[in-house]
Amino acid sequence: MRYHESIGGVFLLKKVINVAVERDGLWLDSDIVYAQVPGWLGNATRNLRLSVIRHFATGDDTKFPVIFWFAGGGWMDTDHNIHLPNLVDFARAGYLVVGVEYRDSNKVNFPGQLEDAKAAIRYMRANAAKFQADPDRFVVMGESAGGHLASMLGLTNGMTEFDVGDHLDVSSDVQVAVPWYGVVDPLTAKQGSATDAFDFVYRNLLGAEPEDAPELDAKANPLTYVSKKSVPFLILHGQQDQVVPVKDSEVLYEALNQAGVDADLYELETAGHMDVQFMQPAVFKLILEFLKKHLN
Repeated sequence: MRYHESIGGVFLLKKVINVAVERDGLWLDSDIVYAQVPGWLGNATRNLRLSVIRHFATGDDTKFPVIFWFAGGGWMDTDHNIHLPNLVDFARAGYLVVGVEYRDSNKVNFPGQLEDAKAAIRYMRANAAKFQADPDRFVVMGESAGGHLASMLGLTNGMTEFDVGDHLDVSSDVQVAVPWYGVVDPLTAKQGSATDAFDFVYRNLLGAEPEDAPELDAKANPLTYVSKKSVPFLILHGQQDQVVPVKDSEVLYEALNQAGVDADLYELETAGHMDVQFMQPAVFKLILEFLKKHLN
């Protein structure tokens, strides 16, 4: 509707519109401390943080499923906030999105990274009411090194070995895992990579060369933990990946199927490692459909 209004003898045309509220507003709670861990060389402590894309107060008791995001970077150089703008579509689809910081392998060897990831899950479950989170619908998703953590989280439900720190009375179990081009076996990933430029990342992770430490390699290998109790898996990998061989994801997919786990593998034909193709609407649609099937 238009109105004519005279101001100082000059007629102005203003416009009035009625806007329907069709979606929730979103905000970012950034860098929330979820745990404290030993600092450098065991001195003092350092904070571990997470950031949450959450919904404005809805005025009701709505509980939102949660997607935990674990960024890649060879377990060495990660930023838990860096991909949150790309993941806002999941928040628009009705999820909370949580970017999780975890210690790099220059500070602690495996399983320190997994211990951090589980601590973040326990924190969110313990504080579910604060964030309107549904504690029974937790999804873990990550890329590369973060994909490795997502796989490990999806395969170690019910195990207390990796639960360290606060909120130990709360479960670190998750309901669905969505690893993107995640490392599976550090040894085969090292051997199958098209470049030896990243060999050191596996040594840093384990504290030894994978071929020299089979017990450490097995402990960090998701295949070690596959069972019929594993959560549903949606695995994504680029066929042109020169860093983490697509064979890693294929072997994981085969193991899950043999164990009777509900699992899907999608290979992106022209995608390489950490490719923008993974952030496209077509891929997000696949993920959301898989989550809808397994969370409802």
